Amino acid sequence: MESLKKQIEARKKIEKAKGILMKVKKLDEDEAYTLMRKMSMDSTLPMEVIAERILTKYS
Repeated sequence: MESLKKQIEARKKIEKAKGILMKVKKLDEDEAYTLMRKMSMDSTLPMEVIAERILTKYS
């Protein structure tokens, strides 16, 4: 059950970060997600960490 809660929280962070990228960089939803995925792959960091960094930078 704890794992499910963590997954839900991670998804919320990713969705918020995606929304920020859409607004700041004027991207559509797919482009924002693709950018986050590329950042994740390039840095070998999980999407949740990328989302946290975006939220920190733009909050």
